[in-house]
Amino acid sequence: MAEQTHVIKHVEKVRGRDLQGKVHVLDKTQPQQLVLFQTFLPEDDPDEKFSNTIEFYDAIPKYFSNPRLMESIRKDGIYLPRLERDFQHRGETYKVTIRPARLTGRDGMDKEYYPGPREELVEEALRKLACDRLNGVYLDDQAGVQFTIYELHKELQARGHDFARMSLVESLRICNESHIRVTKDHGELILGSPIFPVLLLARKKEWIQHPKDTRCYVQFHPLITQCISHLTLQRHLIHSRICLDSRV
Repeated sequence: MAEQTHVIKHVEKVRGRDLQGKVHVLDKTQPQQLVLFQTFLPEDDPDEKFSNTIEFYDAIPKYFSNPRLMESIRKDGIYLPRLERDFQHRGETYKVTIRPARLTGRDGMDKEYYPGPREELVEEALRKLACDRLNGVYLDDQAGVQFTIYELHKELQARGHDFARMSLVESLRICNESHIRVTKDHGELILGSPIFPVLLLARKKEWIQHPKDTRCYVQFHPLITQCISHLTLQRHLIHSRICLDSRV
């Protein structure tokens, strides 16, 4: 097995609060190169292994596409049942079980949510910020992204989606508190994780008063960790080959 190496520009501590207000201190590291990660893979390691991983993750029907229907099936205006869906990928049958997130609103009342179209857009935007704007970081050796609510808002605006900042924070919380569990048809567990296993948000007054400067952190799903590492590596290798060829 080939040794995998990460070239680190610097290491610093990140302090942030989770949704329960508990303070976490994580090691934040950033790559030295103009890619999210600098990973060395064996030459005979097929690209298909990594493309299949992102393909499988994106194939999981983890988003509930009808917000109105979700509202209608809430019991007592609060509770949602666990959502179970069967799906197929490359000839295999799987089942995904989605446990809804329970959030407390401004009125102090609880309400449960499945991840929906808004959460899908937010995840896609954060993946793009990590790769294209060089905001990708390691948080305790797991792939994540540092961003501001302002950056996330502008990225979504560029895609034609203008969400209020409070709506974006709610979406991040849903991705962190809902749980996705995938099993094979015979019950074997494939994965179980929130879409964002770690979410560190600044205090509300900080990102409201200083939206361009106050950093937030998200850790991506473990399958996304593998895929972003490989995809950004491939971009770097292609760029390096072009530079070498231009010198000949």
